[in-house]
Amino acid sequence: MNRRSLAGLRDLLRPGAGPSRADLAVGAEDRAPLPYPSGWFCLALSREVPAGAVVNRRFMGRDVVLYRTRGGVLRVVDAHCPHLGAHLGAGGAVDGEHLVCPFHRFAFDVEGSCVRAPGGTPPRAALGQYPVRERGRVVYVWHGHDAVPPSWEPSELSDDRFAPAATWSTVLTSHPQEVMESFVDYEHQAVVHNVALREVKPPLEDGPLLRIAFGAAIRLSVGLGTIRVEQGLALSGLGLASGEVTLHQIGMTLGVVVTATPVGPWRTQLRVVIMTDAASRPDSPLLRKAAAMSLSAVAGQALMRTVVHHMVQDARIWNRKRYLPDPALTSEEGAIGQYRGWVGQFYPPGGTGRPDLTSGRPGPVRDAQ
Repeated sequence: MNRRSLAGLRDLLRPGAGPSRADLAVGAEDRAPLPYPSGWFCLALSREVPAGAVVNRRFMGRDVVLYRTRGGVLRVVDAHCPHLGAHLGAGGAVDGEHLVCPFHRFAFDVEGSCVRAPGGTPPRAALGQYPVRERGRVVYVWHGHDAVPPSWEPSELSDDRFAPAATWSTVLTSHPQEVMESFVDYEHQAVVHNVALREVKPPLEDGPLLRIAFGAAIRLSVGLGTIRVEQGLALSGLGLASGEVTLHQIGMTLGVVVTATPVGPWRTQLRVVIMTDAASRPDSPLLRKAAAMSLSAVAGQALMRTVVHHMVQDARIWNRKRYLPDPALTSEEGAIGQYRGWVGQFYPPGGTGRPDLTSGRPGPVRDAQ
C-alpha cells in the first residue's frame, strides 16, 4: 500500500470530518460509559524509539514519555519532572543511560531515581515508571487498576520469524472493548464487509487471553483475486489482537497485529501491523529466498490494504454508535455474549457501568518482574 493510499484512508477518519463524533458516539448524558481497562497497550513500534530517542505519547488522558538509553534500555515514564514539573518530552534528552530534564538538567537513571543535579546534591525524587514490554518489535505498556503490577504477559508473534512490513493507524471515537468485539461479531462480516466468514472453533477463554479461529474467502486489493484464508487470533486483554493468517492459494502465512490504545475518554488509537515472514526453507537457494521475500512483501501490502479497508468501514460505525451494556443478541451471536462476560476481568468491581472517566486517572506502577 503506498503512502498516498494510506493517507487517503486516514483522512476519511480524521477528527472534525463530518458531525461531532463524540456527541454521536455516546450522548451528552453518558459521555464515557466504559472506564479504562487494565492490560497491555501499544504505544509505539520499536523502530520509533531508537537508542537516544525521547518520544511523547498520550495514554489514558495523560502525557507519558518513552525513551531508550544509549545502551538500549527502553523505559516509559511520567512526562513531567518531579523537580518543578517541566515536560521531559519538550527538550529532554538521553545522556548515556540517563534521561535529562530540559529545565534544570536533573538526570534520572533507568530505575527512575534522580542521580544528578547540577546545582548540588540530587534530591530524593523519582520519575513514575510504567511496566513496558517489546513483543514482535512492538512496544506495550501496562495499566493496572489501583497500581496493580502486571499479572500476565501479552501474546505475541515471534521476533525470529516475523517483522513489521506495513503499518497503519488512526484515532477513533470509541473504546478498546468495542474495537475488539468486532472479532467475535461474525454476523457483521457479511453485512459490512461482504465477507462470508465461518467460525472454525468457538472462542476459547484462557484467563486474559481469548483465542478464536475462523476462515473466509477474501479479495486482496492488488489483483490477486479471491483467496481462502484461515486465521487464528489471540486477544490479549482489550488492547491487543495478534495471530497468523494463512493465504492458501499462494501458500504463505503472514502475521497480523491489531492494537487499541485508549488515549483519552472514549478516544482510542487504532493500529494495524502486518508482519511478513522473510525466512525461506533451509535448502532454498539465494534466488529462491529473494523471490519468496518479494512475494511476501507484495502479499503483506495487499493484506494491509484489505484489512485497512475493512477497518475504515468498521470505524464509520464505531465512531457513531452508542455502547449498550445489555445488547439484544440473537441466538446466533453467542460469541458476543461470551466476549461480554470475558471482558469483566479487565475492570474493577462494578466498573463496567457508567463511571466518570475524568477521575481515577491511571498512574505508573513498578513492574513485578
